Amino acid sequence: EIPDFEMLDQDSLTFRLSSLKGKAHVATFFFTSCPTICPKVMRNILRVSERFANNEDLEIICFSLDYKRDSIPRLKDYYAKVGFANPRLHLLRGSAPDQVKNLAASYMSSAVEDDTAPGGINHSGWILLADDKRHLRSYALGTDDKDMDRFMKDIDLLLHEK
Repeated sequence: EIPDFEMLDQDSLTFRLSSLKGKAHVATFFFTSCPTICPKVMRNILRVSERFANNEDLEIICFSLDYKRDSIPRLKDYYAKVGFANPRLHLLRGSAPDQVKNLAASYMSSAVEDDTAPGGINHSGWILLADDKRHLRSYALGTDDKDMDRFMKDIDLLLHEK
């Protein structure tokens, strides 16, 4: 079960996992200056966001791994740059340097500062699906378009279980 947390989104609004009662959510971990997998992962998040834009039972949560550089204004700029328009998509910034990295394990993801990694953070590219009870139900490699196609079918199945 994913533990509750409190963070700010790209609009400086407080976001808590507990506020998603009755909703499923998609989650991933990224940082705006990532030179490797994040651009592809976030393009696939955009695909999910556009496909499920009219479904109010699904939220999309993207946790920034870069506490130092990913300020709220930077997240807001990134949101616009990527072309996100879904009001249920949130780019989140933790309230402490390690809050997001510690939360990553709950989502079967990893994130470690590494000076030898491109961008300074070594992290996985998983995109995950949790049900309305905060249990993980599916995952996909966010850099693999075919795996993402399957993942979106899993989202459809979960949303139709209700």
